[in-house]
Amino acid sequence: MTYPGGNYQGLGFYPSPPPTPPRRNRTGVVVLLSLLAVALVAGATVAVVLLSKQKPGDQGAAGNPSTTAATTTTTTTTTTTTTTTGTTPTPSGDVIENAGAKLSYRVATGWVRDPATQSIRSTALAGVSINNLASLTPYQCGGNRYSRGIVGAGSVGRGEPNKLVTDIAQDLGKQFYAGGSGVDVVAGTPRAVKVAGPGGKEVDGVRVEATVSTTGDQCLAGKGQMIMVLVDDGDAASLRLLVVNGDLSGGPMTPETPGPADLAAIADSVRLLG
Repeated sequence: MTYPGGNYQGLGFYPSPPPTPPRRNRTGVVVLLSLLAVALVAGATVAVVLLSKQKPGDQGAAGNPSTTAATTTTTTTTTTTTTTTGTTPTPSGDVIENAGAKLSYRVATGWVRDPATQSIRSTALAGVSINNLASLTPYQCGGNRYSRGIVGAGSVGRGEPNKLVTDIAQDLGKQFYAGGSGVDVVAGTPRAVKVAGPGGKEVDGVRVEATVSTTGDQCLAGKGQMIMVLVDDGDAASLRLLVVNGDLSGGPMTPETPGPADLAAIADSVRLLG
């Protein structure tokens, strides 16, 4: 899906090539090498004279090589692994409580919370927006930003539930995958569900699943899924809305896409807050 928030803008500045270093004067190097060669020859001559003066059987640094013991040094490196518990938060099984929408929902490993101020508002349906978002593995491709999924919730004005949930799926599906030259959203038949609430009570809801197909953008998934759940908690003015979206196939090889079962598990986890 197209990552909420728009495109990534690169500045495109490139540094100038570094100046060519000046040629080094090699005359001094040649003189130095000549002096070193003379010193080595003189040292070798002194060593030969000393060896010729040593008595047979003397042992020392210049002893018989056949009786000189070889010394082997073994270095052992010990690796210590430190495990830290509780210092790095993990999104696995993270329950998000959306007080404004009066809903909670659980996301699995790989889903991370977006900034609290971020929200997604429908561009075609007035009063439809979601917040308390969690996104799945955002990535950059072709200068734009994308994500493998988004989850959020909000409240919407009352209307006929089956038509309302289908219209929202159609609109947000096209908005989430707007990067392609062609976007087609096919919504299934809405079905009645029960959503658990506080104190063991259950409230009525409507759930619909939609398939999104796209063309014209190699960076964008070619197929995605939307799951919408509308919850009726008895409020006279509004209904509660959960939106679950994820890519199914297409786009770059990495990052991986979630499976339909992963998206269904998030939708199944929705609960009504007190």
